[in-house]
Amino acid sequence: MTADQDYYREHGIEDDRLALWYYARVVRHLRPTGGRLLDFGCGTGHLLRRLSARFDACGYDASAYARSQARLNAPDATILEEWGSQRTRSFDIIVALHTLEHLRRPPAVMTQLAPLLTPGGVFLFVVPNTNSLGRRLKRDRWFAHRDAHLHSLLSRGEWVGLAREAGLDVQWVCGDGWWDVPYLRLVPASLQRAVFGVPAAVQLFWPRARPFLPPAFGECLIVSAIRS
Repeated sequence: MTADQDYYREHGIEDDRLALWYYARVVRHLRPTGGRLLDFGCGTGHLLRRLSARFDACGYDASAYARSQARLNAPDATILEEWGSQRTRSFDIIVALHTLEHLRRPPAVMTQLAPLLTPGGVFLFVVPNTNSLGRRLKRDRWFAHRDAHLHSLLSRGEWVGLAREAGLDVQWVCGDGWWDVPYLRLVPASLQRAVFGVPAAVQLFWPRARPFLPPAFGECLIVSAIRS
């Protein structure tokens, strides 16, 4: 089952958003010299639009709707109808934001993606953190449990293990902050947003581009790995 327009609208991911501005900063920090980039699971193309001025950017998404929108939103990027035919070691960085958890067999896909990186190339991916504060507090109301399209909710150790099995060296794992408010039933959501949102806001606007929050401070894990 691939995502259609209703899915993107329901989950608030059809349009541009602040998180994509931040991840574009992270990508530029990881590859300041630019190069060739693949946005695997590019959605409607807003991250690609931000990066296509610096990179020779390609995008792929399993959703035909997303690919059509990405072509409109990121006209300077190449949107692939399929990615399996790409030549080996052709990308300097591969980005997969909230994509791998949608796969039924993420090990197989990661094993196929890793050889597409050049030596020293970076694989940056973001996935739900199954040990997050939000999951413990919200249980079945946690954001990842509310999405029927997610098939692979793995632990931090499992994601790191899959990256290593694919031949990648994991450089760091960080968190993205507590943003899935409300967490507490009897406390106003606005107050919770102000309190719980502080770590994410600090990381988002801090001049340092690389994420620095510990994994425990995140609803999602931000993982950077390289191909040696």
